[in-house]
Amino acid sequence: MVVSEDGNVRDRLLRAATEIFAHKGYKDASTREICRMADANGAAIHYYFGDKASLYREVFHPPERLTRLPSELTDPKASLRAGLEAFFRQVLRPLTESGVSPHLRLLVIREEVQPSGVLTARHSERFRPNHEVLCRFLARHCSVAEPDLAIDHLAFSLAGMAVILLFRREAVDTLAPGLLRDAEAVEDAVQRLTEYGVALVGSERRRRQSPGDGKRGTRA
Repeated sequence: MVVSEDGNVRDRLLRAATEIFAHKGYKDASTREICRMADANGAAIHYYFGDKASLYREVFHPPERLTRLPSELTDPKASLRAGLEAFFRQVLRPLTESGVSPHLRLLVIREEVQPSGVLTARHSERFRPNHEVLCRFLARHCSVAEPDLAIDHLAFSLAGMAVILLFRREAVDTLAPGLLRDAEAVEDAVQRLTEYGVALVGSERRRRQSPGDGKRGTRA
């Protein structure tokens, strides 16, 4: 087997894999495409990492700052609008950054909402605290003592509005050219999402105040 003697081949493979896994997901990512982007021999992944799954696990070691939620979500004095705006800005930040960092952040988000099944249950469980933080923030602004299934649903709905702009960037650019064209446009999107988020939370709050609304469902 011939593998390049360039000492940076392993690093190039990691950078290329991070970008491709982030944009295509684990299942649709091709090791051939990763090697081509890294300008590496087709056998390089086997040489340095063993297989595709091992490569994925290797790139999936993001710094803590990439998964940390904004402080507004845990600040009891933060308004609903301030918390949602900070949340959406954090989620959409990869759209305005360059380099590996946005790819790595996108990879983290993708694994959170579309688990690959490659990581161990223990590794995937690391995302639960973020979900709980968002749910408790929403429960507080819905005047609920503890999150229930409706709050879970609300949290997924809010996150989904933002992550689709990351995962389906090509479709967004095709169907709505200019929506995410630059940092200013992305900030406009953050403000719109914040308005939508405030409306969704307001709707949930009103539903809870309705006399005949019934049970919300408790968590398992």
